[in-house]
Amino acid sequence: MELTILSQILDFPGYNVKEVIIDNVFTFTLEKNNFPICPKCGQLYFDATKDKRDFTVEDLSVFGKRCYLKFYKYRITCSCGFNGTENIHWLTPYAKHTNRYAHWIYAFCKRMTCLDVSKVFNISKFTVYNIDKTGIQKELDEQPEIKPSKLSIDEVSRKKGHNYATIVTAPNDKKILGVIKGRKSEDLDSFYEQKEKEWLNNIKIVTMDAWRAFKTSTNKYCKNAQIAYDHFHIAQYFGKAIDNLRIRETANADGTDKKLYKGSKWLLLKDSNKLKKKQKNHLDELLDLNENLAKAYILRDEFRQIFKAVTILERLVLFNRWKKMASSTDIPEIQDFLKKINAWSDHIINALKDNSSNGYAEGINSKIRVIQRMAYGYKDFEYLRLKIFQQFNFRELNSIFNE
Repeated sequence: MELTILSQILDFPGYNVKEVIIDNVFTFTLEKNNFPICPKCGQLYFDATKDKRDFTVEDLSVFGKRCYLKFYKYRITCSCGFNGTENIHWLTPYAKHTNRYAHWIYAFCKRMTCLDVSKVFNISKFTVYNIDKTGIQKELDEQPEIKPSKLSIDEVSRKKGHNYATIVTAPNDKKILGVIKGRKSEDLDSFYEQKEKEWLNNIKIVTMDAWRAFKTSTNKYCKNAQIAYDHFHIAQYFGKAIDNLRIRETANADGTDKKLYKGSKWLLLKDSNKLKKKQKNHLDELLDLNENLAKAYILRDEFRQIFKAVTILERLVLFNRWKKMASSTDIPEIQDFLKKINAWSDHIINALKDNSSNGYAEGINSKIRVIQRMAYGYKDFEYLRLKIFQQFNFRELNSIFNE
């Protein structure tokens, strides 16, 4: 009677509990009450099996004790031509744990680091990694295909040194489409080559920074797409130009004035409404002292206004007006930046027309760095790639916690 109740509690159709051993762990010996099932055709195998082997797998813990299941796995030779091990629906082939145990581990991995999960369940971190990777890939395969008309491409640093990953997103769909190792044109080529021609032809605009490799690869595959340069990255180039000007002017200043230049880097680059009163006073003194920095600061504010304009016409008018203002100055650093603007003019205008930016991709990059810090970095790039998809594409992180 007791074993019948245990069989119902364990809930493994086709198996009954034959014996229970209680020590530091629970060990349940299971006995098959039906014929083996062929994994190829799904029919019952009625012939007498000639080969069976002992298997022990882990199941969910019971009353704080780990739980193991012992049973026989049969080898069958089916009329459909299959020759191998029987199919057990609650067990993945070659796994050392039940499917529901893996489902439980995977649910914890969505909310905890794998190292913490391994400590909680007292199992190897490599076992946790494998369960998590398998679960992510399975869920990723079930996701519907995304057919965007707009792409955003950006890079993120994977670790110290020049180690980057390229992130391709669909900003309108709020989804990640690709996580690619490296940032060379051939790296991005590998992403595009996996897509069908119809998918590529559907892309109308691609936002990116001014990295040439991204542009080269995109032009090769997305024939109907316009390239739009992200204004956040363009503004960074302008910030570098202003800082180079500050460095030059500091070097040329005499001893009495040099004190004003000290600590002025972020005063020139930060929004004026975010400065404290003391910082504003410091900035005003510096701009009164140095005419070139004052001109550059005015140009910086005018440049930012371009991308805040509501209509396409306003943005284009402000952009052309800014170029005229910049060309009228004789500051070398501003002129160098203006040359870049003129070279990128078509791509900047594309961004202004569509009001495009890499804002969504930049937000993702910040969260990716958090994922990396939580795991103290990922040596396995494929695992990092899957974790990024898990955290951003699976909007409903359904798991045992939601059930």
